[in-house]
Amino acid sequence: MSGIELTFEDLVNVPPSNVVLPLSKVASPRFGFQASSTKGRGMEFDEVRPYVPGDDVRNIDWYITARSGKPHTKLFREERDRCTYIITDLGETMYFGSQGQFKSRVASLLTASTAWQAVINHDKVSSIIISGNEIVRTNPGGRHHDVLNIIKKVHACYNRGLNDRTSTRNIGDALQLLSDSIRPGSVIYVISDFYRLTSKAAIILRYLNINHIVYCYQIFDRMEIELKNPGMLYVDNDNSVGYVISPDKKFTDDYRKIGMHRMRVLSTQLKHSCQRFIRIDASKQ
Repeated sequence: MSGIELTFEDLVNVPPSNVVLPLSKVASPRFGFQASSTKGRGMEFDEVRPYVPGDDVRNIDWYITARSGKPHTKLFREERDRCTYIITDLGETMYFGSQGQFKSRVASLLTASTAWQAVINHDKVSSIIISGNEIVRTNPGGRHHDVLNIIKKVHACYNRGLNDRTSTRNIGDALQLLSDSIRPGSVIYVISDFYRLTSKAAIILRYLNINHIVYCYQIFDRMEIELKNPGMLYVDNDNSVGYVISPDKKFTDDYRKIGMHRMRVLSTQLKHSCQRFIRIDASKQ
């Protein structure tokens, strides 16, 4: 495997996400798989009862609380016919890999893995793929052929991106599209490097996390954080290309500080916008 080629069979045969991803929190602060311990909750409204210590304060019914003068909380029960939405970023920044695999390849495999898991859980599943100048969407469905349809779309979008990485669409477009039509109490998976996450998109993401269960998977490459050895770095700023020579340690130290700062900012932003945040190093996959 080259780390670039992605076949239809690769996507069909990927294990479900409960096998691919860890089920417990990773204690190490270093970058790898890193999941928060925050749990999701059923989102179908059931009833209102008096608040008791330990209840989630986000579920307080402020209207009833104001009328009665005593705090009340909303209770929810698990949706029986829940829908899972997978937003997959296959934009230009995802087609990078210093070793291992392209970030976009890992994202595509994780999309298929998550779709298979949704069907195993008897949920309906739908995909929204950011691909160049398009947002490619599939209708929700809970059968084997629905997952195959998602895989077909992901495979086509991935291979199209290998040849044309021009991208005018971003994650904000996909989040806005989803927020306009999503069913209450859904589960949302967002798979991206989040480098094109605008302030508006972050607001939409946080809003969605209020009434839905949002999981964020950030795909990154180690070289985006640090240069292990001084050398020559290829640079492309969309207008021109060139090389930066790094003959001394100061350059690599500064490069690492900038990369780590960007990752910390994204980590803080995403952890406050989702139920679970997992970071995946594509260069180690």
